[in-house]
Formats: sequence, C-alpha cells, structure tokens
Amino acid sequence: MTASIDTATLSTTRRPLASDRFVGLRALARKDLAAWGHGFRPWVILVIATGFMTLAAANAALNAFIVTQLPPGAAAPEPLPMDPVSNLAVAVGAQIFVFAAIFSAMGLLTGERERGTLSWVASKPVSRGAIWLSSWAVGSAVVTVVAALVPLAVTVAVVVALYGMLPPVVIAGVAVGMTATIILFMAVGLAASTLTTNQAAVAAIGFAVMLVPQILGGLLPVDIGPFLPTSIFEWTMQLVSGGDAGIVTPIAWLVGVTALAVAAIARMDRLEL
Repeated sequence: MTASIDTATLSTTRRPLASDRFVGLRALARKDLAAWGHGFRPWVILVIATGFMTLAAANAALNAFIVTQLPPGAAAPEPLPMDPVSNLAVAVGAQIFVFAAIFSAMGLLTGERERGTLSWVASKPVSRGAIWLSSWAVGSAVVTVVAALVPLAVTVAVVVALYGMLPPVVIAGVAVGMTATIILFMAVGLAASTLTTNQAAVAAIGFAVMLVPQILGGLLPVDIGPFLPTSIFEWTMQLVSGGDAGIVTPIAWLVGVTALAVAAIARMDRLEL
C-alpha cells in the first residue's frame, strides 16, 4: 500500500518562514500613520516640545533683558552665558523628547488592547511581529518629527537670532542624538506594553529606564555610563564637541534596541488578545 501525502495538512503544519513574521507590515504602517494623522496627539506634542525648548533657549536673553530694565541699585540676577552652543544645550538638555516618547508609547498597543482593536487587527492576515514593528517604526518616526526635528529647527532659529550662529555639526549631532533616544524609548514603551495592559505601568517602566541608570551611575565607584544604551544622547554630544566618545555606547544602543525588539516580538506571539 502506497502512503499518500496530504498536501493540505503539510501547508498548515509547516514551520513559518522568516518572511511570515512580518506579513502585512506595509498595510499596518499605513494604518498606524493614518491613525497618527487623524488625531490631535502629534500637534499637542509639537506645541509642548517646541514651546518648552524655545523658552529654555531664550532664558539667557530674557535674563539679560530683565537686568537692563532693573532700576539703578536693584539686586540683579547672575548673568547667564550668551554662547549659542551653551543655550542650545540648555534647550535640549531637559530631554523633553524622552517624555514625549514615553507618553506616546504607553498609549499605542495598550490603547488598542483596551479598545479591542488589537485583537481585531491580529485576526487579519498579518503577523504579530508586524503589528509591533509597525507601531514602533511609525511611532518613532512621528515622534521624532514632532518632538525632536521640528522643535529643534525652531529652537536653532531662536538661538541664532538671539546669540549667533551655531556650528552645523552641533545641530546635526543633536538631531541624531534626539532621534536615537526616541527610537530607544519607543522600543522600551512598546516592549513594556507586551507585559502589561496598564498604561501607567508602561510609563513607569519607561521612566525607570530613564532615571535608574543615572541614579546607579552616581552611586557606583565606576563609570557605567558609556555601557548604557540610554547614554546615546550624551555620546552624540561628546562626539560633536570633539571629546573621546569611543564606540562602546553606540554598540550598547544597537544591542539594546535589537534585544528589546526581538523580546517584544516574541512576547507578542504569545499574548492572549
């Protein structure tokens, strides 16, 4: 008796191809981009980030103006540096773009799970990995534009108008550092969203990743900063300023981002939606 092969059974039981892990990515990216475009969230981020950074950049000029308006003999505040690079550093030093990334990431997958739309999307001919990757890629791109690049362009214009020209390499370095940091923290938030459905918990994890390394760095006897992915912004600043930046930090950033993506996608495949 000749054994027969059921091709239908083989087609349903075969191991998934590598390409299957990202089925539907293009369609999902269009959906996610449309969702960002139809909401008010990008505009809110843009206004807050731009306002915060420009006011921080103008602080030294405002301080100098106040001093000139004081009556003779009045106690005057300490003058602030009027160097353009220093004032750009003040504007980006608070890293408002990190807050934007954390708060944006916490509402993406968790919001869809709460509304029930994530299970509906997962029931379509798309992979779980593509769902996560689309949220990460589109979210990172949008937040980079509205929380980093556009506010940075406006801030640079303010700094140039008030204090003088900025070296182009400094502007480029700031832009790269902001972009890399947003990509990292969007990955942190979306990876955390595969572990919990609570948006506050996702935000707490994001802030812990942001703050705990800084606290540990101040307590440990050795400098662990260069080995942390979260140091990527400081690394770019050191690089453009001519310091000894090294290659450890960008490697740590790449390894960290990749590990987060791989772990989050694996977790997405096991989620009960």
